[in-house]
Formats: sequence, structure tokens, C-alpha cells
Amino acid sequence: MKIGYVGLGNMGGRLARRVVLEHPLFVFDRSEAAVASLVERGATACSSVADLAAQCDVILLCLPTSDHVRSVIFDDGGVADSAAKGTLVLDQTTGDPVATREIAATLAARGIEFVDAPVSGGPMGADSGTIAIMVGAEESQYDKVVPILRAISPNVFHAGGIGAGHVTKLANNMLSAVNRMVSLEALTLAAKNGVDPKKALEIFLASSGRNFHLETFVADILAGHLTSGFTVGLLHKDIRLACQMGVDADVPMHLGNQVKDFYQICVNEMGREADVNVAALMMDRFAGSHIVPVDHTLAPTTSLP
Repeated sequence: MKIGYVGLGNMGGRLARRVVLEHPLFVFDRSEAAVASLVERGATACSSVADLAAQCDVILLCLPTSDHVRSVIFDDGGVADSAAKGTLVLDQTTGDPVATREIAATLAARGIEFVDAPVSGGPMGADSGTIAIMVGAEESQYDKVVPILRAISPNVFHAGGIGAGHVTKLANNMLSAVNRMVSLEALTLAAKNGVDPKKALEIFLASSGRNFHLETFVADILAGHLTSGFTVGLLHKDIRLACQMGVDADVPMHLGNQVKDFYQICVNEMGREADVNVAALMMDRFAGSHIVPVDHTLAPTTSLP
């Protein structure tokens, strides 16, 4: 089985590095440096998406949005033009499940399979091989992709049919975003009422309010290190899609919509490419607090490339 990977960015590159440890891998990305990094690890570079698609039985994608996925698949010279019947495309983008099902149906008419397998756990989880992978696929498709995905992480879950992986990922990211925001609120509340935020964090971590963000990112934020590896624009996109799912399914999204609006403000103030952790600066502005060291400003100085 020949495996290809398109999209070697902050997450895709890390996931591809796990795959190439166990499988021969063909890669393509617009970044020559990203391709070169995988070639150094044993991957084979392809000159285009079409070149990769013509050679591979399974093609993994990790792109910013479902619109990018559509473009890579259906634009001239895309996957659909060059992939043979029976090819399976595995989308690791955090995508829109409605778009995912539409793409799958269109490709199925051409004899190409399409399943979703987004991930959660961030760059650290990708590097360590512990990231959660949520697969939306038919049973036979799931059986086919599991050996590949387990090269990335043993934490592979069959969420359900096509699109179920993206549904689960969006629900998870909405939950994560709520936890992120309320963690900042709690630290700000403590700080404005006379408790050192580092001491508050120590106490929270030993108490019932502890959560992933307190355990993982907050100590860095309090030290002024605001780069997590994920942009505020992408997080806002994920929450927006989750809230739209709620509208479509008649599910009230009280907290989801409030957090969506908060991150819309962050996007407007700091730009879509600013790191999500600079949201702590916005909380400082709202509260008049200084949980982030005072030499930082709201300018998007920590924006990712």
C-alpha cells in the first residue's frame, strides 16, 4: 500500500513524521522546507498533488478548512483528476461535517472513498504519539485505515459513519474552548482579588477545577510565553462550526456562542494568525488585570508563520 500526505503544516507535518516511521510515505506541500523536512526522514517528495495522487492508494490530508480540502481534491490538477478508482482519501483537517459528507458522496460517484479522521491533543500529542484520532467511516473503511492511523497514535476511535469524526472533533474543540476561556476568567478573578495567579494555578491544579488547559498551557501564559502552536482564527472557525451544528440540530449552545463571540473579538483585535494563548491579553484588557507579564501588549507579536 502506497501512502501519501498532503498538508505538512504545524499539525500535518507532525502527523506525517509519525507515519513515515512505519510506512513508506509520499509527501506534498507548497512549503519546500516542510517537504524537505519529511524527505530527511525518509519520505519521497512529489512535484504536485496530481503526482502524489497518481502514485498512492491512501492519501491523507491535513489542511486549514474544508474549503481547502475541496480545492485540493476538485481543482484542476487535484486528487480527483489523478487518483485511481479504489483510492481512499483520509481527511485529518478539522472540517465541516456537512462538507465532508458532500465531498464523500461526490468522490464515491467516481469510485474514490473519503473518510474523516481529525485529531485532538495538539502539537505535543502529535509529537509524542498520544494524540486522539476520531474516525468517521464505514466499518470496512475503518478496518483499512486503522493500521495507518496507529502509526500516528494508539488512541484511534471509530466515532461512526462518514462525518462523525468531524462532528466529534468540533464538539470537543467547543468544549476545549469553553474550558480555556473559563480558566482565564478564574485566574483573572483570583488576581483581581489579591491572589497571585501562580499561587491560584497551583491551588486549582490540586482542586476540582483542574482541566487540560490549566495543566498544559497556563503556566507558560503566566510566564509570558504565549505560543501554543494554534491560531485564534482556526479556533474561532471550529467554535463557529460547532455552534452551527447546534442550530441545525436544535441544540441550545449558550456557552458555545458566548465563547465564539469572545474569540471573534480576539480575531478582530489581534488578527486571525495570532496564537490562541494571546487571548489571555484580551482577558487582561477586559478585567484591568495583569495575569500576563506587563511587557506584553495586544499587538499580534506572537503570530505564527
